[in-house]
Amino acid sequence: MIQEEVLILKEISYKENDKILHALSKNSGKIQIISKGSKKTNSHLINASQIFAYSKCTLNVSKDMYIMTSAQLLDNFYNLKNNMDAYYNACYILELISYVAQENEYETRIFDMTVSVLSHLCKYTHEHDKLTAAYELKLAAMLGYKPNFLHCLRCGSSINADGKFSVTEGGVFCGPCVNYGNGINVTYNEILTMDKILKSKFEDIGFIEVTKHIMGLIRKFLFYYIGKDNFTTLKLL
Repeated sequence: MIQEEVLILKEISYKENDKILHALSKNSGKIQIISKGSKKTNSHLINASQIFAYSKCTLNVSKDMYIMTSAQLLDNFYNLKNNMDAYYNACYILELISYVAQENEYETRIFDMTVSVLSHLCKYTHEHDKLTAAYELKLAAMLGYKPNFLHCLRCGSSINADGKFSVTEGGVFCGPCVNYGNGINVTYNEILTMDKILKSKFEDIGFIEVTKHIMGLIRKFLFYYIGKDNFTTLKLL
C-alpha cells in the first residue's frame, strides 16, 4: 500500500460500477488504477475518479494495476468547464503528457508543472494558448531538449540580432552564420521572447507578448523531439 499524488488523464468505464483510470503520478510516472464502485453516486471515490481530478490517494499494488482504496481530492480544476477555450487547452495538455510520460519513469517537476498549468488555465479568462505554449517549451526542456536561445549554434557568439531558429539542432544561428544550417527566420525580439518564456513562471506569462509565430515555433520544436504531432484534441482548438 502506498500514498501517492495522482492526476487523472483518462477514465474508462469498467464492469457495472468500476472505472479504469489512466493517471500521472508524482512518484511512479504513468500508472493505471482501478477505482471500484466509483460510478455509484454515493461512492467515496467518485470525485477522485474523474478526468482532471488531482488527489492524494491510497493505492494497493496489484499484479496488473493499482487499486484505489481512498482518496483526498486536492483540486478538480472545476473552472475549466466554464471556459471552452481553457477546457480544450487543458484536454490537449492531458493528451500530450499522457503520450510523453512513461510507466515507472517519473519526473516530479513535470508532474508539479502540469498541475500548475491547469491551475493557471482556470484563472485566465483569455490567451490560454500562451500558457499552453509556455508549458510546451518548458516540457521540452524538462525532457532533455532545452533549446539555446542566447548563443549561436555554429560560432558560439552571443545572439544580439535577428537570426534563424533551427528546430532540428535546438538553437539559433546568428546573422553571419545563418547560411550554415537550416532554420526559420526569427527576429531578435522573438528570440528574447522565447528565452523569457522558458525562464518565466506561469503567473508571469500573461505579461509577455507572444505572437502566433512564436507559438508555432515552440509547438513545431516540441513535436519534432517527441515524434508526434497528430493530437486529437488539437482539432478541437
